[in-house]
Amino acid sequence: MSQPISQHTNDPLTPLDISHRQFPGRPGGYDRASVRAFLGQVADQLEALLHERQALRARVAELEGELEERRQAEDEIRRAVVAAERIGHDLRENAARQCELMLAEAQAQREAIERDAEARRAELEAAHQARMQELEAAFRGRFADLERDHHQLTLERDRAHAERTVYLERAFHERHAELTARLGAVRSEYTQFVSQYRALVQSFAELSARYLPASDDLPLPNPSLALDVSLSSEAEPGGEREDTRLGRIEDQPFV
Repeated sequence: MSQPISQHTNDPLTPLDISHRQFPGRPGGYDRASVRAFLGQVADQLEALLHERQALRARVAELEGELEERRQAEDEIRRAVVAAERIGHDLRENAARQCELMLAEAQAQREAIERDAEARRAELEAAHQARMQELEAAFRGRFADLERDHHQLTLERDRAHAERTVYLERAFHERHAELTARLGAVRSEYTQFVSQYRALVQSFAELSARYLPASDDLPLPNPSLALDVSLSSEAEPGGEREDTRLGRIEDQPFV
């Protein structure tokens, strides 16, 4: 039994539908073996293209997941940089407070010694002068040591912060460049797939126009619909525009 041919159907064609399509006999018609061989070849190529499109969609989804992970990692790096800056600011404030406290303690100690020396000036003038000189020298030395330590700590912290910032920025740029290159490769593969698909449909339309009988009672496929598969290289695979244009090819009658 020959399978009836529907001129208008909304069901998409599958490779199995193409390979098992039956045509009614008619005097002066085509060679059934040639038609069956051609339909088998078309079904095989369509099945290969469908598998390739499914693989490309899976690859794009995987790359989008990796890109989202890199974006989250970038946010974590930014938060770490902000936290490092906050810690540096706290360290500077703590060091300044410690210096002020030590200066205040030294000042209070000097004032106490001066009051004691003033009370005992009459009998201990010489000892007081020697003690004052010793304390002033110790104070200046201690103050100089504190300033030097504070300056060294500030330099080391700034250098460590700068090195960490440079490292994070370099790592981010390298990873971003790698992901951009991989995404460009996927887009190039998808563009090649669209070009091959367009060539196949155009070849099918030309063969249909060449071998169909020039009879008024036989419907001919519309070449303009068969060639309307120019997908944008920037569109995502499996988008609404791709499904709509593929539907135009599947709805065409074949005799």
